[in-house]
Order: sequence, then C-alpha cells, then structure tokens
Amino acid sequence: MAENPPSIAGLQRAIAQDHVTACQAIERQRMAMQRADRNFHAVVDALPAELMPAAATGPLTGVGLAHKDIFDLPGRAPQLGRGHAIDNEAPGRTAATVLERLSRHGAAHLATLAMAEYACGATGDNSHQPRCINPLHADAVVGGSSSGSAVAVASGMAYGSLGTDTAGSVRMPAATCGVLGLKTTHGLLPMDGVFPLAPSLDSVGVLARTADDVRLILQAACNNSGLRPAASAARGDAAVWIPHAELDSAIAAAMQALAASLDIPVKTNLDSHVVLTQLATIVLHAEAAQTHRAGLLARTLSPSVEAVALPGWVMPADWLAAARADRARRLHDFIQAHFKDHDILVVPALPAPIPDWQAVTPGQAMFDARQLLAMHRFMGFINYLGLPALAVPVALDARDLPISVQLVGRPFHELTLLRFAERIETQHFRMEGCLASFSPED
Repeated sequence: MAENPPSIAGLQRAIAQDHVTACQAIERQRMAMQRADRNFHAVVDALPAELMPAAATGPLTGVGLAHKDIFDLPGRAPQLGRGHAIDNEAPGRTAATVLERLSRHGAAHLATLAMAEYACGATGDNSHQPRCINPLHADAVVGGSSSGSAVAVASGMAYGSLGTDTAGSVRMPAATCGVLGLKTTHGLLPMDGVFPLAPSLDSVGVLARTADDVRLILQAACNNSGLRPAASAARGDAAVWIPHAELDSAIAAAMQALAASLDIPVKTNLDSHVVLTQLATIVLHAEAAQTHRAGLLARTLSPSVEAVALPGWVMPADWLAAARADRARRLHDFIQAHFKDHDILVVPALPAPIPDWQAVTPGQAMFDARQLLAMHRFMGFINYLGLPALAVPVALDARDLPISVQLVGRPFHELTLLRFAERIETQHFRMEGCLASFSPED
C-alpha cells in the first residue's frame, strides 16, 4: 500500500490533486499505526472512527492525530497512564473542547497514547504499560510525560498529537524524539475535559514534525482566536542564552553554531531562571497535592506520583499564596528584561545529550538521579511565567541524536515562534528527513 506524505501540507496537496482521498489517507494511517506500535508501544487504545466523526471538509481533512491519554472522549474517561480508566462508567462524558475543535476542522482521532502516570514524570517510565521505544535509538530515553505523543509523531504513526505541559511534559519528549513540541501560552487552549496536575501551570501543547504542521493543528485547536500575528522573521528578532556552566559542551557548541548561522546575538545573563524555577516547583508540588488529595489520604498513589504531590502536602500554605501573588510582577519584569529588544529568547531544552533510558530510570543499575533531574532544568520556569515555548531540533550529537533548543516568546505569540522555527528549518537544520527514514518495519 502506498504511503502518505510525511507532512500535513504534503497530504493536503495529494488530496487536492486527487492522488488520494481523505478516507484512503486515514485508512493508511490507521494501518501504519497498527504496524508501528508493535515496535514502539505508544498506543493505549485505537479509537473507532465513529467515536468522534471528523468534518467532511476542513484544513485538517484526511489528517490522523493521536493524543495523550489525558483527554475526555465521548463516553470514555482517560486512563491517565494507570492501566484503567479513572471512571469505568462514563456514558455522559463528552469530548474535551480542544478535541471537538480539531474534529470540526476535519481531523480524525486515531488513538489514545501512553503517558507517565497522572502526568507525573520526566520520562515514559510507567509500570502499567510497556516502555515506549524511541524511534531514533532503542536505548535513548523517551521524555515524559507526553511520551506516547512524541513516539507516535517521530515514528510517523500520526501527523500530530496533543499533550499537556506542566513542567516540560510536551517539550521534553519532543526534544528526545527529534520533533517539535509547543507549550502554549497558559489559557490559550481550553482545559475543560483535560485531567489536571497543577492547574495554574498546565497547558495543552502540540507535537508535530514541522513548524507548519504545528501551526495548522494549533490554529484549529484554538479556532484561530487568541493568537497574535507573527512578528517579522528579520535579523535581530531573537537572542540566544547559552549558560556554559550548566551545559554539556556539545549543547553549548550547537547553540553557538545556531547563533552564528542565523546571525543572532548571544546573551550572557538569565539569572532569574533559578528563582523562577524554585517558584514553579512550589506551585507544582502544592497544586499537585490539591489535585491528588484523596489519593494522598488513602495512600493509593504510586511512588512517582507521591514524589510530586507529597511535598506539597507538608508545604506551608503561604508559600503557594506568595508564589501565585508574585507571578504577575515577575512576568512583567521578565518581559521587560528579555523581550524589549527581541521577539524570541532561545534557551536550552536539555542540558546534555539525550541520556539512555536506563540512566534515568530508578531501579536500573545505571540510574543517575542527577541526569533525571537535569531534564527539567530549563523547563519549569517557563510554565510559572505562563509563556509559550517551542522545542525545536537544531543539530545532531555524536550518536546522531537530536540536540534541541526552546524558543520562548511573549504571551500568545506562538505564531512568531513558529515562523522563527521555519527559519531554522530552512536556513540551519531540518530534522524531518531523519525522521522520515524510519518505517514501522525497521
């Protein structure tokens, strides 16, 4: 059977030129997903077409998407990485608004995808399901908690996926699998029908293989409302922050090369990220404790979830209140300091090359807690500020695994980030060809 084009834009052209029908394209994607998942273990449940019928026409007609198993579906509660639904009887449950919007724009929802339990985890490690396999290297870790989303996109099982990002849970798996991962501005996409972790940090995010594919999915998910127009992609619209003391030399070199290639300045100071990260950690623990209060009291939470929620249980209440109250001032100061002369701040994604899964999985002989904790280092402060951030691959390391950066922008300026990502793809580095070389039979 013929293969679908690797990008949404390519698929749209094929459908417009009558090379394939939308129905044929979806059927091909369903079959490819079934074959590929035998190797990659990303799918929780394949979804019947009648569960959420796609619109007959729209910008995403013929496009198959699959999503982190954290969204409500008609009559189906999410499993949340627990091996069973949170509510086994859910006849009155309706789909999350963001999924309904995608359906109205023509997208077909193919499957629910693996995730860290209750979205608590920097990797795809989960005792309730098989370990997700990174399509780029079987030993490389798949970041979490939207692990299945990144694997499904990188392996070609789906054109895109929605995940959630509370402390990097879209950007980390995107970075480990060489795809783009957009954490949206807090509040841009509706959270109704999405199980929370820490509500004031949670955002729905988009994973896809190209900037243009992310844009098409994002615009459908937000109904083209709330987004600011893209700023110019001219020289001088970005600055790169390279914290050499905190980075492996390979990451620093890749970021320096990016700055030189695109002729953008290098910043030497982003000291505020340390305090902002501490505030994000306070909010994460405290709000997770509120979300999982019943489980903490009943002692029914797994160790990974307890590790996130339990510190918030014993935390002084005024810490959370102070962290929340200070957020608006700190956001204002950050914008004044870093977006006065530039539209985009480029920061590291991961501080070191992608680790092997055994190095960041507790209980394994190679486990190194420092490597696991480092995966969060440059993520959480962005959630605290509520800013949009886009993980983008910019180079390959010594193992030919991706090195990614994050593009950070002003609130609701996602389109500006995506335009700059297109500039990276056309002028500096494009990962799509590396991803496309992998097939379900590899």
